[in-house]
Amino acid sequence: MFYKLMKRDKPVTNGYHMFGMDSTHMNMARLNLGSIDLGDHDQDWFVVMSKLRGRSTRANLSSVVGHYVRRHKEEYREILTYTARKYGLTEKECFQRLLKGDDLGEPLEDFSESEPIISDEG
Repeated sequence: MFYKLMKRDKPVTNGYHMFGMDSTHMNMARLNLGSIDLGDHDQDWFVVMSKLRGRSTRANLSSVVGHYVRRHKEEYREILTYTARKYGLTEKECFQRLLKGDDLGEPLEDFSESEPIISDEG
């Protein structure tokens, strides 16, 4: 999936500070997905659902993605914690590396913790 970071006009309060990211840095970025491939059925229904709500598909997509992140954030936080321990990193370091697309390195040799299960529908 391709994305591009673009500047935002207004800062928004969020929880990124817990991972060492200042509010100016993260609040000024916007994820631009360009286009997302959906099956015909899903695309048709999404367009109709957006119109029934009186919203553009772009605005509705933003809302859906935001809802997904809020709904699953804690489950993914468990995966982040597990992954950080697996690679001998702090959660902050792990978050930063994943955010930047950096390699996590090699897993710890003696790591034997089982991976948490998440109920991800997507």
